[in-house]
Amino acid sequence: MKQSLIDLARRLPEPESYFRGREPEAGFRLPSSILLYWHDYPHERTIISTRYMLILPALPMEYRLNGRSIELNPGLALLVNPYLQRSVPAGRDRYDRLIVSFEAEEDQEYLPDEPLMEMNDCAEAAAERLTAAYLEGDTLRALFELVLLLRELSRRQIPRSEPPLSFPVRQVLNRINSELHRPLSIKQLAEETELSPGHLRKKFREDLGIPLGDYLAERRIAAAKRLLEETGDSVGAIAGQCGYDTIYAFCRFFRKRTGMSPTSWRKHGNFNDRNCS
Repeated sequence: MKQSLIDLARRLPEPESYFRGREPEAGFRLPSSILLYWHDYPHERTIISTRYMLILPALPMEYRLNGRSIELNPGLALLVNPYLQRSVPAGRDRYDRLIVSFEAEEDQEYLPDEPLMEMNDCAEAAAERLTAAYLEGDTLRALFELVLLLRELSRRQIPRSEPPLSFPVRQVLNRINSELHRPLSIKQLAEETELSPGHLRKKFREDLGIPLGDYLAERRIAAAKRLLEETGDSVGAIAGQCGYDTIYAFCRFFRKRTGMSPTSWRKHGNFNDRNCS
């Protein structure tokens, strides 16, 4: 045993009980469905993801998050929460960045409150260990390293300068994202927020930089693509899960947004069409 370990071990306090040890915070859950990849191109089309996206830039770039322009430079990290709209406008030759995509339960202690954070040596080391573990196929170690990276970044959050989302907009986002299977209308959403449809549209665009109708359509198409990729559900069943009463209305919507039918999309495997930025 190394002397350094011996010295540390001798500092350990006497246990209060030999039958009860330390536990993680109540409700702790590891992230899941981790995916790492490297992108070097812009993505001007606004997209909405159902997953968390941690962006680690190797070169300076502009990142648009809910209509807000963020100068994302090396030495910073950006965490994009699920259901937010984002894009990477073109303006330079390369846009090299590491993207860590994952799923996690809300309100986990390791998830930062602010989207923008500073990297330091500890975070860089955690990101390198995370990438190495992922390349080696050690998923469990990669998930633990992701938690360590997020915890380190949480200590170096950069406060936002813009005001938080207004209460009516938060109401609408929660309703859309929790009840996407229902045929929600802007009129119905406006009534629930006690605003007129016009006022709600204006408020939503001011807060998120995207029309409410476009956001709702993007969320539905993102859900449809995920279900076509990850499940064997029929197109009719997927239509219902995306808030459409009939398969015909759903197919018209899907073809309008993608240029092809849901069946063709699933058959040709168009799942890597640069939809992740």
